[in-house]
Amino acid sequence: MLLCVLSGTLLGLSFPPGRLGILACVGLIPLLIVLSSIDGIRGSKRYIYVTMLVFHIITLNWTGGYAHGNDGYMMIAGFVTMVFHPFFYLVPMLSYMFLKKHVGERGALISLPFMWVGYEYSHSLSEWSFPWLTIGNSQSYNLSHIQFISATGVFGLSLWILLLNVLGYFLLASLLRKEFKLQSRTSILFAMVWLLFYFLPAIHGSMVLSDVTLMGEQPSSENKRAITVGIVQSNVDPWEKWKQTGMETINLYLSLTREMIENSEKPDIVLWPETAVPYYLLTPANRPTLEYLRNRLTELDVPVLAGLPQAIYYSDSTEAPPSAKRVQQTGERYDAFNAAAFIQPGVEELPWYGKMKMVPIAERVPYADAFYFFDFLRWGVGIGGWQVGMDSVIFIEKKTGARFCSMICYESTYPEFVASFVKRGAEFITIITIDSWWDRMSGAFQHHQFAIFRAVENRRWIARCAVGGLSSYIDPYGRVYDRTDLFTKTTLSRTIERRSELTFYTEHGEWLAQTSVVVWGMFLAAGVGQLYKNKRRMLS
Repeated sequence: MLLCVLSGTLLGLSFPPGRLGILACVGLIPLLIVLSSIDGIRGSKRYIYVTMLVFHIITLNWTGGYAHGNDGYMMIAGFVTMVFHPFFYLVPMLSYMFLKKHVGERGALISLPFMWVGYEYSHSLSEWSFPWLTIGNSQSYNLSHIQFISATGVFGLSLWILLLNVLGYFLLASLLRKEFKLQSRTSILFAMVWLLFYFLPAIHGSMVLSDVTLMGEQPSSENKRAITVGIVQSNVDPWEKWKQTGMETINLYLSLTREMIENSEKPDIVLWPETAVPYYLLTPANRPTLEYLRNRLTELDVPVLAGLPQAIYYSDSTEAPPSAKRVQQTGERYDAFNAAAFIQPGVEELPWYGKMKMVPIAERVPYADAFYFFDFLRWGVGIGGWQVGMDSVIFIEKKTGARFCSMICYESTYPEFVASFVKRGAEFITIITIDSWWDRMSGAFQHHQFAIFRAVENRRWIARCAVGGLSSYIDPYGRVYDRTDLFTKTTLSRTIERRSELTFYTEHGEWLAQTSVVVWGMFLAAGVGQLYKNKRRMLS
């Protein structure tokens, strides 16, 4: 059990905000040592669970908001996540134990990296998905190590980490067999291979970064491919904003936007964060307020991408999905979306995008149309029970012709999903989020760091706007600029580059992860075949 706790601790400490990503490269070795002495699947479950429980507690302790204890629902949900999500990791590790029993430990170890990556990928596909703990996410501070993900995506980092763990286990096993004789040829070979595998990405990444000239500096505004993006970080309390009047909040953002324009170069686009406007601004009932906002933005002569809720009403309630909400007074049915709208002076069209990737339970009950009777499991802060957005949207700024997308909060943790917007023509990426729910715990820092992978995977600039921080700009190589502090009121403005070229990953998506699923299936088929063969031999 101490080895299991050690393994979970190493994995947990490898994640942000700590800069100890190398711990993930050896974090599974103590667990593999424990499992080496166990033959059956049943006897391994508790050791796997303890390892993953410790990993989750260290990495996800922020999810319950225990630092402030403002919300009982959040505290319960955080506890459930930490205690029950570790069971998902039984899938790859019990597959490993099955193969260890039927094809031998060496074959199981060879298959483990593919099983782990195949699990991470498959777990990101359903409405129960939770890609936050993708083990490759532990490497966000090692910029030289992560440049190759422009070809593989972050799952390439996961495969690399698992390969290092397997090689490290082989090295340790070799040392134990030789009674710690470091001079044994096998031990030296495994040590050299481990070091080679560890430093190869760094060598490649250093070459990539050394070839980049002036990319870290602000592009000239005279560059036709440049665009200036402003960020408004209002530090509005996410617990209190739903109690304020909508006009009060809108005027706050307008005031901060005006200050930004007066104190720096006027931006081409300004970002307001997730649900900056805390009510259904785009509905006919709120048309006067929308016109007021349009007029003020026309005076400022600046377009704004604003986070807000959006509602779509059904003229025929029988056409509404089971998860649709109901107006108590009239019985009218409608869907609510966590959305972003792009408001441009002089442009009547008002495109909006509805968030498509939801935080399970907190934002939407998974498969809510089938399990709508669980709708009572809804977070009471703001407007819960969001509907899934209908389509990806590329926003176009009329003066510059710039094309960009807007990820809303949790969506930025989905690699292929973000890449799909870039593939459709997004020249840069914006992320609007809140991240102020958890005081100064690690959640906001982790979420910020994960955006680095999306920048490198797609070689796109990212402008990240958070209500109370952390806001920043991230260049196509993962370097961060102008990062704000938590719980501060401020504005940012930076000229960034619009890009149109596509990386191998952007074009081909999760080819490596999908290949890992196939390899995982082939190994399992081999294990089942060996099991069947052994049974026939016993019967004969």
